[in-house]
Amino acid sequence: MTKGTASQRGGKIVHQRCRRCGKHSYHRQAGKCSSCGFGDTARWRSYNWAKQKY
Repeated sequence: MTKGTASQRGGKIVHQRCRRCGKHSYHRQAGKCSSCGFGDTARWRSYNWAKQKY
């Protein structure tokens, strides 16, 4: 057995593919997607500071 982080890692999958946006941003334990907001709100998650400026 090794010391440190390697011995403390589990085989749990935290993020999985989101059903709405398709990105690997859906947090299984929290039950919501950090990319599109699925599971938290019916609207798509978007912020003005994240939009592309031309």
